[in-house]
This record gives sequence, structure tokens and C-alpha cells, in this order.
Amino acid sequence: MTILSVSGAKGAADIAREDAVAFQMTLANSVKLSGKGLHSGRETVVEIYPAPENTGIVFRHGLHMVSGIASNVIDTSRGTTIGFNGFRVLTVEHLMAALRGSGVDNAYVEVVGGETPALDGSAAPYMDAIGSVGLVEQDAERRCFTLTEPICVRRKDSFILAVPASEMSITYVMDYDHPMIGSQTSAYVLGKGDFAKEIAPARTFVLYEEVAGLLDRELAKGGNLDNVIVIWPDRMSSALRFPDELVRHKVMDIVGDLALVGGIVNAEILAVRSGHALNIEFAKQVLRGVGSAKRAPRAREATG
Repeated sequence: MTILSVSGAKGAADIAREDAVAFQMTLANSVKLSGKGLHSGRETVVEIYPAPENTGIVFRHGLHMVSGIASNVIDTSRGTTIGFNGFRVLTVEHLMAALRGSGVDNAYVEVVGGETPALDGSAAPYMDAIGSVGLVEQDAERRCFTLTEPICVRRKDSFILAVPASEMSITYVMDYDHPMIGSQTSAYVLGKGDFAKEIAPARTFVLYEEVAGLLDRELAKGGNLDNVIVIWPDRMSSALRFPDELVRHKVMDIVGDLALVGGIVNAEILAVRSGHALNIEFAKQVLRGVGSAKRAPRAREATG
């Protein structure tokens, strides 16, 4: 087994391309959402447009562009930020989760304000917007990557272990030394459950004692009780949408972060206490392994 340390050990598990039967998808029309950015506090707008096959997810503003790929992640402080040549987009994980959960492989995302809108703190509003216009099947196969041996990345008492499988499944184990949270576990199989109903509505949360520190670091300036669950030692700021909403949100974060691989990772994934930094290190490890084996997806064969 290839065991990798985030702090500097090198190496990667081999990864093979799997011949997928599904074809790539894009939006049937554009959708637009606006609201405050969670960390910047600025008014932000995203407009998601259809894109040709093999485009992937590309964020842009004017002449600036950055591909939604893990190698372009430049910060993982309480969210995932991508950037290239001075252009950056904060907090892309909820939108990426919605795109992956909806089955969108290719899209242009025009961003005004440098961050995606927090909306209600979940991926549900993005899913709803995408669902309102529907998807179009394209003429190239969906990118799917299958591990040929296990991968494990770890940091202190957190780790992600992935083993080869025919589909992507995620089990997340949360363990907080907090009376309102404690230990929770959630599992999800991509494409088997209803992502829009089971995972996407789970909202961002924060411990009350963390708030002042986040503001001191110029983070969470757009956070409020409408887009974040605030947790005190004896109560929460709002009723939960699910009894295990907090751990479901962690699953959503992983789906969004791993979408930055640029395809679906067919693996059985166990994540224990992981956050954005570890999620992205795992995604980067997949990209390192697939680099030498990468090939363009095949076009659909003509019929008739």
C-alpha cells in the first residue's frame, strides 16, 4: 500500500483510466446566482454557462481564467480557493459539489466579486438552479479514474484512505470534543442516492468560540445566521435539516473538493476528521498518479 504523508513523503499509487459508459454533460442553458461571499463579505455573482466537451469546469472574469483543478488550489483556510496568475476565486467547494452532484462535467463559471455566493450555506441553491435548466448530453465519454492500489494521505489524527472500487463511495467519520457534536458517521455512494435531497442541503457550521479568530484572520466576514450554523456548548443557532447534518456537510465538502480531479474517482473512500487541506492533498495525489496515463476521452461513435 502507498502511504503518503502530507508533510513531505513522496510517491503515488498507480491509477488507470476506466472505460466509462456514461457521456459528459453540460447545462442546457445558463443560470445566475448572487449573494454575499462567506469569507470576503462582498456582494458576489456567479453565472454558469454551458461549455463544450472536455472543457471541464473553468472559472473566469473578463480575460482572467482558472481551471477548476486541484493543482490550481492556492489556499484551504476554511474553504477551497483556486487561482492562477493573480486571479483567484474563493470558496468553490459548494458549487463544485453541486456541479458534480448534478452530473455536470463541463461549464464556464463567470465570477464577479472574487468568491462564490454563500447563499444558504449549502449546495442546494446551486443544485436547484442547475436543475431548473436541465442538462445536455455531449459527444465525449465522462472521465473516470480507477485506483489500481490503495492511497492513504494523513495529517496527525486525520486521514483519507481510498481503495480500488467500481464506483465512488465516501464514508466520513467526524469526531469533535464538543457536547453538541461528538462522533458522527455518514456514507454516500455517488450516483446511487439522491444527492440533491440527501447531501446538498447540509449547511456550513462553525463553533461559536472560533468566530472571533476567523474574523481576526479576515475570514467569515459574510457569515450570518442565515448561511452558517453556529454551535454553542448547549445549543445551535437553528434547527438541523437532518439529525446528522453536520457530518453530511463534510461529505458534501469532499465531493466538491474531489471534483477538482476533473472527473470521477472510482474508489471506496474513508475520511476521518479530514478538512479541505487533506481533501485537496488527496485530489492532487490522484492527479499525480494519473498524469502519465492520461488520454483524451473518446468521442461518441457515429450511428445510422
